[in-house]
Amino acid sequence: MGHVSFYTPGKRRALRRRRYAVRVFIVRHAPAEPSDAAKWPNDRVRPLTKQGRKQFRRMARLLAKAGVLPTWIATSPYTRAQETAKIWVKVLSTKGTSAPTLVSTDALAPEGNLNDLLELTRTQSAGATMVGWVGHSPDLEVFLARLVGAPQARIHLAKGGVACVDFEEKLEEGAGELRWVVTPDLLGA
Repeated sequence: MGHVSFYTPGKRRALRRRRYAVRVFIVRHAPAEPSDAAKWPNDRVRPLTKQGRKQFRRMARLLAKAGVLPTWIATSPYTRAQETAKIWVKVLSTKGTSAPTLVSTDALAPEGNLNDLLELTRTQSAGATMVGWVGHSPDLEVFLARLVGAPQARIHLAKGGVACVDFEEKLEEGAGELRWVVTPDLLGA
């Protein structure tokens, strides 16, 4: 069964040495333009705001500096999630590492499917130990709760926020350990 770890200053070194088979970074898309049927009759194409793009670019740089370097990223096909994922890929590709593989999937669209997402990640991430998922609220929070074995948990991811979940053996529902959650505000992004 999954569980949640709490950080205490004396545990800092132990947190960094922890072993995992797969580490998943779950990202809620950055701030997007407000819903407006006149501008975007199809909500799928609603883009990020200029400030949202800038904020997530800073967030991605801070995450990369901290060692958040996924080699495979899955994203919702919605424009705002795609833009967030592409910013992340661009930042990672300029940090001296090869650009992560980027995959679009309906499993991360609103009302997506965690089981489909897990299967896609297991079969297409080519043994990556760090992967990223970019999607929407409330689905990501529900997925996160289910991954750590607490499906009734109330979790909130801020726009542009990131959660880190470790899997010691297999990437499967209930087997994850929530390692941390950060928001752009917390990191000053």
